[in-house]
Parts: sequence; C-alpha cells; structure tokens
Amino acid sequence: MMRKQGKTAKRIRRLLWHLRPPRYADNAGVRLPVAHPRISKAIGRQICVGEYESKEVEILSRRLAADDVVMEVGAGIGFLSAFCAGIVGDARVHAYEANPAMIEVIRETHAANGVAPQVVNAMLGTGAGTCTFFVEPDFWASSTVGASPQAQRIEVPQRDLNTELRRVAPTFLVVDIEGGEAAFFAEADLAGVRKVCLETHPGVLGDAGVTRVFERLFAQGFVLDFSLIRKNVFYFHKPCT
Repeated sequence: MMRKQGKTAKRIRRLLWHLRPPRYADNAGVRLPVAHPRISKAIGRQICVGEYESKEVEILSRRLAADDVVMEVGAGIGFLSAFCAGIVGDARVHAYEANPAMIEVIRETHAANGVAPQVVNAMLGTGAGTCTFFVEPDFWASSTVGASPQAQRIEVPQRDLNTELRRVAPTFLVVDIEGGEAAFFAEADLAGVRKVCLETHPGVLGDAGVTRVFERLFAQGFVLDFSLIRKNVFYFHKPCT
C-alpha cells in the first residue's frame, strides 16, 4: 500500500503538479485552494506535494487535545485553523490575520472543509488602533518587520494583544508572523496558555532575537519539547504540576 506522505506519493503529486495543477489539493485531510490568484506558484507547489506547513501539522496532530482552545496568529490561507477546527470544533478556534487580502482565501479554505472558525482581520499588539504592515509578493513573507523592496506598505487594524488573550482564553497558541514573534512574546501575558507551536525566523531576528523569544517563554513557565523540534518550528508546553 502506498502511504499518502511517502516518497512515491510525493513523486506522483509533483508529476501531477507539473502536468496540470489542481484547483484544490489535500493536505493532512484539509482541502486547500491551489488556483486562487493570491496563491503564488511556489506556494501552490508546496500545497500540491503536501509540504505546506507540514511541520506545524505534525505538532498539532500529536499535541492538540479535544478540549483545547486555539488562537492562531498569522492565519495565512486558513489551513491550520481548518485543521484545528476539525479536531476541537469551530467555536474553539480563533484565527488572526493582518493581511486583508487573505481573508477571502481563509473563508474559501474554511468553506471547502465545512468549518467556520472565528476569523479576525487584525494585528495584535500594544493598544488598539492601526499599524503599518508590509505585504510581500508571497503572502507568507508579509509582516510588520523586514520588508523587502517589493513590499507594499499598508495600514491595518490593530487589537490589543492581552485584551484578546483574556477574551479568547486560549490554551494553545499557534504563531507564525515572520519575525513579529519578538514583539508578540515580549508583550504577551501567557498565564492561561499551556501549549505553544512557534515558527521562528532567525533570518529576520538573528540568533540573539530568537533566543530572547525563547527566554520570554521560559520565564513564563514553558519548557521546550526536544522530541518535536522541526527545523525552525518548535513546540513549548507547561509541565503538569
């Protein structure tokens, strides 16, 4: 029997991608749009061969519990929020995305999978208002920091981070914000959070910047799960007492 994520299956998916990219492709049981104009060829290829956000999905599949409340910061195309909603239900998943152009894609992903997590188009930071956001040609590189010469500068709504943490009361944080994790974890009160899946960006923050993010998590009682280090994606949790 051929495994879905085995080498042979991936070769076949690559071949099909070159011959005729599909409109949707399955990743970890989630149907993801490939043909949407907001999805670049490079990202579409990753989706088609099953490599898109595969490290985060592995961590979530092993550590997400049915009673968790998920706050995803940097929702992208809605993949991880759809995956989580399939496990814990719509009402227990809250997805935040700063880029207004991605909200339509997120809605399409959720609709294609019959889920409806809570979606908020806003940055999370200190205080409510607006902030500057840099939209890159590849949406996954868009952020508040590290803008390339090709980035489009826009103003987006901002919600107060700790107010949202108190409102949502998440137990599981999923964070991928292209270097914005430095400011996020410097400000976040994680008293009620038990689990964190974090993609780090040393190319933006440098080793010292990533180390400071880790220090902040350690200071709030988290430990690193060394069995789930996947390149720049890490899983932290608070030990049971």
